[in-house]
Amino acid sequence: MDAAYNLTDGHCHLANLSSLLPLEPLLAEAGRHGINRWLSSALTRAEAKFYLKQRRPEIRFSAGIHPNYDDCDLNLEDIASLCAEPRIWAVGEIGLDRHGPPLPRQEAIFIPQLELAAEHNLPVVLHIVGHQQRAYEILKGFPLRLLVHGYAGSVEGFRLLSRLDSWFTLSERILKPDKQALLREMVAHGRYLAETDITRYYLQPGESNPLLRLLEVVKRACELAKITKAEFTAAQDRAVAALTEHLDD
Repeated sequence: MDAAYNLTDGHCHLANLSSLLPLEPLLAEAGRHGINRWLSSALTRAEAKFYLKQRRPEIRFSAGIHPNYDDCDLNLEDIASLCAEPRIWAVGEIGLDRHGPPLPRQEAIFIPQLELAAEHNLPVVLHIVGHQQRAYEILKGFPLRLLVHGYAGSVEGFRLLSRLDSWFTLSERILKPDKQALLREMVAHGRYLAETDITRYYLQPGESNPLLRLLEVVKRACELAKITKAEFTAAQDRAVAALTEHLDD
């Protein structure tokens, strides 16, 4: 892998990571390896402020009220305000999580955020863990572009969500032996890019630059799905163009 591939990390948490490691050298090294764009997520007010202050054009951020993250302190008023910011690219990550609070409570936060995304013509970054059928029933009522991040559920759940205007990120979770059928279907679907989902919590002992994990995800996904890196990056670029066509660079 080299800089010619121009890879995008389709879902990460750079602001969160920056509380543990200085980002500038990490970003510079990643760029030398061909990772040049980041779709990053804010799940707290402090993280949203981080993205609003930085001016790197290669970093775009989303913001949302996560269905199952205790440190998330954003509220609907915060999301409404952030939707008007020119550097935000999507609302999220938001969704439904079987490990989270009771489903009615999750829906009461999920649906208003979908409404805000529709109002501002923004895509949505989805966190769907279980509840695929219920998520589909809600989402089909909204004309939204969707990025389903890190999906590693059932093939049937993927087929359901892929009926929507959806793209999917390939993560380390989908490289496991029991997920090969899902990986093949996602790649055949053609609407995909890769992610690290990196946060400070996922840093491994002795790991100098977790942003470089994207290289291994892409390498292994290409090997397992039997596609070339050129085919991967072409699909990635189509995904990024479709998801961010509303942005003024």
